[in-house]
Amino acid sequence: MRFNRFLKENLNDAVRLFDPSGRADLFLKSFCSERRIGKRDRIWLADRFFFYHRHKFLFDSLADEPEELAEIVSEFYEDELDDGLKAKVGELEKSGGFDALFNCSFPQFLAGRIEARFGGGAFSWFNSKPAVHLRVNTAKYTLGEVMRELENEGFSTFRSPISPCGLILEQTQKSLKNSKCYENGSIEFQDESSQLAACLVNPETGSLFDACAGGGGKSLAVASLFPGIKITASDNRTFIFDEIRSRAARAGADIAAKPFAEVKNQKFDTVLVDAPCSGSGVLRRNPADRWRISAGSVAEIATLQFELLTKFSRLVAEKGEIIYVTCSFLEEENEMVVGRFLAENPGFELLPAAERLRGSLPDDAGLPEIVEGDFFRVSPGHERDILFGAVLRRKF
Repeated sequence: MRFNRFLKENLNDAVRLFDPSGRADLFLKSFCSERRIGKRDRIWLADRFFFYHRHKFLFDSLADEPEELAEIVSEFYEDELDDGLKAKVGELEKSGGFDALFNCSFPQFLAGRIEARFGGGAFSWFNSKPAVHLRVNTAKYTLGEVMRELENEGFSTFRSPISPCGLILEQTQKSLKNSKCYENGSIEFQDESSQLAACLVNPETGSLFDACAGGGGKSLAVASLFPGIKITASDNRTFIFDEIRSRAARAGADIAAKPFAEVKNQKFDTVLVDAPCSGSGVLRRNPADRWRISAGSVAEIATLQFELLTKFSRLVAEKGEIIYVTCSFLEEENEMVVGRFLAENPGFELLPAAERLRGSLPDDAGLPEIVEGDFFRVSPGHERDILFGAVLRRKF
């Protein structure tokens, strides 16, 4: 097991200093920069830091002293338990408490929701580490072309189960960002569920406004799948526009990045609202986020989501659509927000997600995994994030 005093102290400090109300990735980036931690050690630290948060209850119960935590986490991560730790684990297993501490290390609110909706078997999935997904820029390249080029560069991929433009990368230590495929814009990192959410867009759309674009991932997916759509991306964090423009230029996509003030009086055929959410559906990627999800925080987010959906619906043209998406499985952020919006906005109606998806997917085989009722709702247990989506059409 690779372990020394430097690694031990930094892992213990990272766990101790992290504020769960913040973003773990940003914390680690700052932490490693301030301490001048090299690339190899950063990867070592991040892997074990997130492993700790996936199984926090167990590790906290096993560490008699705070200084022991890093070594315990590392022994479990490497599956190299010493005799003393094996004895403690054995006692927990005999008492029946090991599984609850190891797999069900979630706040009570979140644990209850996971079990109620998906059953106790879902905890292991939520604690698993996700694969790396790629989206092929199908406006310019085929999946076969990209797979062959990646193979030539030493990367192995296989096709995503449902997405018409998705690949899954076999585990590797090489950086894909140094590959020709990434540099020429033939691929982007994007989970299969986000690729599928882009398939909710009407192919006949002339113009699309991505209201909460972030780094522009879904705008890029739409541009790749439906090259004829005129796309405008926006976000309240205008500093991120440079990233959107850079990614669009690399992909050869025509995406305009504009602040809301410049478009508030315009109308679009489709408005995409990829709303801020709890992130409960992407906890495999962001395991530390589980500690900031509570009934109170979800209620606050749901209020904001409804306000955003209402605000941006005013930009929808006659007979146009608004697509509401979250990366959450909680009904308060999904069906309940949509239900409230439809109740207060009778000029809109809900369209069945399956009908729209059928027009963009190769076949219907995977629909049961990504559709529930009239909604786009990804189920756990597969190599994709949990997302929710609803297509709402303006009647007049």
